[in-house]
Amino acid sequence: MKHVLKWSEKVELDHLELRFKVLRIGMPRGSEHYPGVDDDVNSRFLCAYIDEKIVGCATLQLDPREGCKYRIRGMAVDSEFRNRGIGSDIVKKLQNEVKKEDTGIWCNARIKAVPMYARCGFKIVSEIFEIEGIGPHHDMEWKVK
Repeated sequence: MKHVLKWSEKVELDHLELRFKVLRIGMPRGSEHYPGVDDDVNSRFLCAYIDEKIVGCATLQLDPREGCKYRIRGMAVDSEFRNRGIGSDIVKKLQNEVKKEDTGIWCNARIKAVPMYARCGFKIVSEIFEIEGIGPHHDMEWKVK
């Protein structure tokens, strides 16, 4: 089955539910909501759907630093739908979106997601660091050439 990517101006309930299921294992309800990000008018939300069911999501947050105007937050793909290119397609769509502004994207990538980001052209720009309750990460960047 093919997935479809759709933009949203606001974070929907099914998006939050997927974030909680994938990214907040063992954490309390409510931790899937990013205060100051989900309600920021500059944030945009991209989701992947198969037959109207959300299977992937990401938030494009305005969070500038050198060469990168945006940050990816809450990137998640339902475990039943991994290894089908959904995550890569989401990231590539985000890259195409920010290219319009001639800027890059940065993210805190979980160690298991680093290879997917690398396939999309992201570079590791930090040592491994721990985000409490979530696990080890690398800071990664993708910049327009």
